[in-house]
Amino acid sequence: RDSGGEQLHVLGDEGRDSGGERSVATMVYLISLQNINPAPFRVVDEINQAMDSTNERNVFKCITEACMDGGKQYFLLTPKLLPDLDYGKNTTIQLVFNGPYMQQRESFSLEMYC
Repeated sequence: RDSGGEQLHVLGDEGRDSGGERSVATMVYLISLQNINPAPFRVVDEINQAMDSTNERNVFKCITEACMDGGKQYFLLTPKLLPDLDYGKNTTIQLVFNGPYMQQRESFSLEMYC
């Protein structure tokens, strides 16, 4: 895309791109790879940490839509998820809590986080 007359450049070239821009490009690339190099699942660690909320929502929507036709899974490992994401009916979320400040199982409610 032309940004006010700026020439296109290679992603990551000379440190011009933010971490969020690189993360979005990486996820779009991984999703597009599924069409030419199918894999039953892909694992991505903390890809959303540098993304702004708009890009995080858009990327999550792309992942959800890419998995709708079945046979594909994405495992997103992250310490945070945005509230009110549209998970779709076939999305499963596994929450793992660990550490000295972990809530006791009896007092945990998923509604507190969604």
